[in-house]
Amino acid sequence: MRRPRLEAALVVSSTVAFAALTWFIVSGQSHELDVGSRQVLFTPRSAWGQVAEALSLLTHPLVMLAAILVATALSFKQRMRRLTVALAITASGIPLQLLLAAWIDRPRPQTHFADSVSFYLPGSFPNGHVTAVLLGSWVLVTLTRAHRRPQTWVLGRTLLAAGAVALTGLAQWSTGMARTSDLLGGVLLGTAVANLGLFIGGIETILSGWAHFGLPEERTGKRAAVVLNPTKVDDLSLLRRRVESEVLRAGWEPTLWLETTPQDAGAQAATRALEEGVDLVMVVGGDGTVRAVCTTLAGTGTAVALVPAGTGNLLARNLMVPLDTDSALRLALHGRSRPVDVVRLRAQDEQGRETEERFVVMAGMGLDAKIMEDTDDDLKKVIRSGAYAVAAVANAVPDPFKARVSLDDEPAQEQEVVMALLGNVGTITGGMTLFPQAEPDDGRVDLLLASPERVTDWARLGAQILTGRELEGFTLASARRVVIEADEPVPFEIDGDTAGQVRRLEVEVEPGTLRVIVPQ
Repeated sequence: MRRPRLEAALVVSSTVAFAALTWFIVSGQSHELDVGSRQVLFTPRSAWGQVAEALSLLTHPLVMLAAILVATALSFKQRMRRLTVALAITASGIPLQLLLAAWIDRPRPQTHFADSVSFYLPGSFPNGHVTAVLLGSWVLVTLTRAHRRPQTWVLGRTLLAAGAVALTGLAQWSTGMARTSDLLGGVLLGTAVANLGLFIGGIETILSGWAHFGLPEERTGKRAAVVLNPTKVDDLSLLRRRVESEVLRAGWEPTLWLETTPQDAGAQAATRALEEGVDLVMVVGGDGTVRAVCTTLAGTGTAVALVPAGTGNLLARNLMVPLDTDSALRLALHGRSRPVDVVRLRAQDEQGRETEERFVVMAGMGLDAKIMEDTDDDLKKVIRSGAYAVAAVANAVPDPFKARVSLDDEPAQEQEVVMALLGNVGTITGGMTLFPQAEPDDGRVDLLLASPERVTDWARLGAQILTGRELEGFTLASARRVVIEADEPVPFEIDGDTAGQVRRLEVEVEPGTLRVIVPQ
């Protein structure tokens, strides 16, 4: 039986059992089950009574909810999106328990501990402490597995989790705070919600990707290199465990690890990977690292796999590469290789000095470069792509410049613009599609010339982009070769990185020179 089906079966069976138990309680038929539940083993002033009360405070549903929400936020920060979904669903089980308890409104037992803070919860069934601790314990075990800890860790924390649930139930029962049926209801509800989180979040992605299970009997003889930007990775040791576990499960050889530096965005690391003869280069970083690695690998035949770790992740988004790290790693080892165009660019500054670059996503002159230049890096860490919007508002009425534009062998045309944007793909930051017809392997580069005069023009452009309508009042074109000459130096950016000011750009497409791993 596949694990997802098992999780679904556990959800259904636990829910049915919980519904049946609820019916027995509401109809007053739970007396035999609750025999002995009114015996209070400890008094509030006894040593064991105080221990039991302290345990009940530590396992209060609101305390457990806060802990699960912290784990959810950390998992999202570590780009474990499927795990984040599962934990968020798990956290919802605690408010659900409180709502059910208030709706069923079963009176609490009479006990000497009735003045305890932990006693003040709506209703008695299902028991909130057991539900919350079971969910919290499930989070502990799931995090251990998702973080690729050794099997001994998993076993130890599983026993710890089971013990925590048992102790919590014992503390509630021995102090008379809960009946046996209340505790059973908490177990059934917690089990149903926990397994629902596993099922919806993706049990195969969360629990099956650790190194000691499912190893193939035969090795492929292949080896991958990881080129990573350490500033984009919150927990490098966790990333290493996640990569190595997927590599081992796929039957690949141990991975070559290479880091970028402030002086090198990834070109030297990619060159080193080629010298080592690896079969695949995984790039973990933002758009700048992706560009450096991809342009180095172009024309070599060695494929690149994207493991998104930046703010934009534009190439990954356009190629439908998942932003969840586990999913991206699995795709890297099992996806298909697709040819992608690379665009060669020659830029000339005011002094006539030329530089040559390549890009795989976008480049531009004017407003877009100004926005990139004015985007606050610290703000980007907090609100991510929203920081670009803040910079865009600050440049809502930009100064235009005159540009002469020639496409392929056509005569040059002159017009006044505020932005000249070149795209190898169609979608930019924020999921906005500027080039609806753009394909990364069509052998052409797309061009957008924008010359809005008022803020209302930008509002119209935004509305057209969001509704998917054809852009009116803006020049759209595509060509194999594009030359843009400005009458003055203007800001310039390439794949989101500012690159000074230029007077002239000459771009030409190199069709299908890069191999990228994409979904089947």
